[in-house]
Amino acid sequence: MNNRNKHLRTFIALDVNQSVRDILRDTILKLERMGFKGNWTKPENVHLTLYFMGDTYITKITEIAKRMEERITGFPTFAFTLNKVGYFKTRDFPRVIWLGIEGGNTLKQLHNEVIKSLKLSGIQVSDSEKDFHPHLTVGRIKKAPDFWEKLIKVLDVEKVIVPVNAVHIYSSTLTKTGPIYKKMYTIDFEGGMIING
Repeated sequence: MNNRNKHLRTFIALDVNQSVRDILRDTILKLERMGFKGNWTKPENVHLTLYFMGDTYITKITEIAKRMEERITGFPTFAFTLNKVGYFKTRDFPRVIWLGIEGGNTLKQLHNEVIKSLKLSGIQVSDSEKDFHPHLTVGRIKKAPDFWEKLIKVLDVEKVIVPVNAVHIYSSTLTKTGPIYKKMYTIDFEGGMIING
């Protein structure tokens, strides 16, 4: 199989800093002590996903990176903060627990530029992407204690500031021990595109 037909599971994301990884680790420990069981995000894997592309041809990933470089080079450096612990639920069960993000209009504008880059590359983007709710996944929950909503409400997070000066395209390889992420492209707001070998 030549490279043109090869595809990889990919996503577009922002990196976080060590303080966020420490908060994630701390939040997981608190949840486990409360009786939650789940598939927890490994601190070294945590990132802010802007768009999950799924299986994408390598040639298409390169095209998307070039489109993003055209649209994002010159974008202003900004920061986002963690602001709460939240969840997505199905009926009365917390499917996913997450750390909420506050990034203001600048983060929304960056997300819009990423979506425009995908559309210009011929990627079908669902309308639900207009409803962007930035968050960091803490874990997918398998078992929750009674009164789990009250327990989550007492959790608070330190307001850490995370500077943003680049967007990354990652490949994601699923393994028995969890996903392995590899940075493929970095689109630096000032320096343009960097290909990560």
